[in-house]
Amino acid sequence: MKVMAIVAHPDLENSRVNSAWLKALLGNGNVTVVNLTEKYPDMKVDIFEEQMRLLEHDRIVFVFPLYWYSCPPILKAWLDDVLQPGFAYANEGDKLQGKEFIICTSIGGPQEGYRAGGHANFTLDELLRPLQQTVLYVGGKYLTPFCFYRSMVATDAEIQEAAQQLLSYVLTPDIDPRKVHDDFSNESIQIIFARHELQESLSPVV
Repeated sequence: MKVMAIVAHPDLENSRVNSAWLKALLGNGNVTVVNLTEKYPDMKVDIFEEQMRLLEHDRIVFVFPLYWYSCPPILKAWLDDVLQPGFAYANEGDKLQGKEFIICTSIGGPQEGYRAGGHANFTLDELLRPLQQTVLYVGGKYLTPFCFYRSMVATDAEIQEAAQQLLSYVLTPDIDPRKVHDDFSNESIQIIFARHELQESLSPVV
């Protein structure tokens, strides 16, 4: 499995979390890293080059800070330019079908705020819905995002731990939410049957 990380932070020089994530990704030989802000300071994306990179990889990882409840402008520009009809959708636009996509994002506030009634009013999954739909529209597989909350007040140790967790997650060979559900269902059935058998064994014989 070939993994590519597309890093989209507007100011990495003053970033603590995303810069640590970038360093961890660059230090691993199993991940191709594209720093969009560094590569395209004028936001003029090389469409053909980026499309060729997409074709060469099986899993695409978007790395960015949550930016006004969405992604930074450079990633939006990349999506607008690269996901062209005839490549990503429409007639013969099937080049991304079956590819896996993971969002890795840092959030300044606490997780408790991202829910109904919280300060952000919506869950992070709800706020990321446009990106999820983009992935699904081009035939990709949207995997569970990697989220790091309280990034504004995180300690250096917490940031480094998160960087290693991110690296481990994006390199996990088989991420299958259905398998997790199936395993839980099978475990639940076994526990229920075992509990029933125990109750029967304890029932008095008449």
